[in-house]
Amino acid sequence: MFEDDNVYVVSERAEPGKIYNFVCPHCHRHFVSQATSEDVQKVKCPDCETYICYSTKGREGIPTRMRTQVITKTISPTPSGVLVWKEDDRSCRYPLKSGSLVIGRKDNTEPSDISLNDVTASRQSVRIDVTKGAQTGRHIFKLTVLRTTNAVYVNHNALFTKSSIYLNHGDTIKVGETVFMLIAEE
Repeated sequence: MFEDDNVYVVSERAEPGKIYNFVCPHCHRHFVSQATSEDVQKVKCPDCETYICYSTKGREGIPTRMRTQVITKTISPTPSGVLVWKEDDRSCRYPLKSGSLVIGRKDNTEPSDISLNDVTASRQSVRIDVTKGAQTGRHIFKLTVLRTTNAVYVNHNALFTKSSIYLNHGDTIKVGETVFMLIAEE
């Protein structure tokens, strides 16, 4: 079926019609692909031609509602993180703690945890959920696009409303014209 040994199988289930972010387990490139209505799917990494296989259906008797929004999640290599960005010619920092934080355009009726002076950003545009991994104790960062008129970009990959992606240290997040970077806590 495949020409070489660069084949990885993902055990998590996908939902047909959704667009998913993939991280190639071989070369670590980020790319997106849409799940179709077929049972077994395969996608090829555009850089190293590694195949990633997954299914859009659960085993018989197991509902696919237990699927995750992201096929491959990665755990941050250090315990915590900080969001950094520039606004009005000043450097800003926001330490990430367990829980959720919302980023969006400054608005009095729908305030965000990080309110931006950026008219191109949506109100309450994205949410970052920070949890601790049960086995490793390290923080896991998950970004979900709550709503956006323009795409939100993570490492130059466009995400739209209701899309989710797991973040690693060094990732960039563009909301409107504001660019954030997730860095390891110093």
